[in-house]
Amino acid sequence: MKNVFRKTSLTLSAVALAILSACTVSCSKNNNDDKGPETSSQQHFTIAIWGEGEAQYMASVPSISSGALTFKGKGLEAQGSRYIWHKQYVYLMNLPEKKFIQYEMTKDGKIRQVAYILTNGVVPNYFQSINIVDDNTLLVLGAVEGNKGKAGWARISLPDFKVKDRGELTVPYDPAKPGVEFFIGKGFADNGKFILGGYFYDNAAKSYVADGVQALVFDYPAMNNMKVIKTNATAAGIGYDYLHTIDKDEDGNHYFVASAGKFWTGLGGKSGVVRIKKGEADFDQSYFLDVTTAAGKQACLMGMNYVGNGIAFGTVQYEEMMTSLRDRYKNVAQVVKMDLKNKQVTVMNTPLSPVGMVRFPMVFNKKYYTGIAPVGSDAAIYEFDPAGDANAFKKGITLDGGGYVQVQLIAPHPAN
Repeated sequence: MKNVFRKTSLTLSAVALAILSACTVSCSKNNNDDKGPETSSQQHFTIAIWGEGEAQYMASVPSISSGALTFKGKGLEAQGSRYIWHKQYVYLMNLPEKKFIQYEMTKDGKIRQVAYILTNGVVPNYFQSINIVDDNTLLVLGAVEGNKGKAGWARISLPDFKVKDRGELTVPYDPAKPGVEFFIGKGFADNGKFILGGYFYDNAAKSYVADGVQALVFDYPAMNNMKVIKTNATAAGIGYDYLHTIDKDEDGNHYFVASAGKFWTGLGGKSGVVRIKKGEADFDQSYFLDVTTAAGKQACLMGMNYVGNGIAFGTVQYEEMMTSLRDRYKNVAQVVKMDLKNKQVTVMNTPLSPVGMVRFPMVFNKKYYTGIAPVGSDAAIYEFDPAGDANAFKKGITLDGGGYVQVQLIAPHPAN
């Protein structure tokens, strides 16, 4: 799973749009596989990793600020490609089995599988884009390679984890350029619209295509009447599907990660942050936070999490240190702090690592947490303080995945 392809929908066989009406299976699992420490900690956390070889685990710990965790034999084996958590639940997309799985995190530190949905027949292929649209609803989207402008969507009710409706949606496609395809990203719902990010890729030329920054606007919840919006702030894809690439501030304004790297949805230009104001369905043409110029070394912004008071943390990978896409799992990335209001960027003095590939970092009690696992060195969870300078971080619990660790998710359990 570490050698993930550039186009995440390529590794599995296509599911034809014609079977969208096929039955969806949601299976409860009342098992005795509850995993977790028997402690009286007031706050537990679940950590998901990729380990050595094909090993993938989730395990809970009573603290992330200190200690050590060896995953083998101490957690759930859980194959994942997309990870998300909401309230007391972790949701994981298992590609080999095409299952979308719901896990419950409990106050006593245990995590257990509750139910799963077989994705075949719900949307084409698998749940590529997973979006929390409100406390009671997930919107998932999927498409196949060569879709000729068609994709699928479904809404899943929470916490009962049932598919309540689904359908087909239109995405950009030009028959005159059949090799150029739109790959769906993440999005958000606001004021009766769903605004969807993504990127264009030319399958014939084996390169990204970027004409400014574009997003798709649909009527929600019908998911029809597609409209393309655009800003020329840079040339980039936005809202990459398996990283944390969209967030919102206290005022309800949404921010997309715009990745302009030649190895990541762009042409090698300036990566940064674009904004859509609350209640609006178009880009704020006056807003662009240029991260590449501030960070240097042709930094490509990969993900971001909003912490509060205008401050977000994110990750950049340095394309000057890369020769191909596969280098993203080498020591080529760092954490950055972004002042979204004042358009300022601080490169945190963290060790170089593949931190740009952490799929779902955590914001908890106004601090930012992610996994830093330099190749050939110790892996650990790091805590970042938004009030500090470039050195305002500290190393917490160390992690052992059997020789290799790539953190994918950090999530808090309900507190005792």
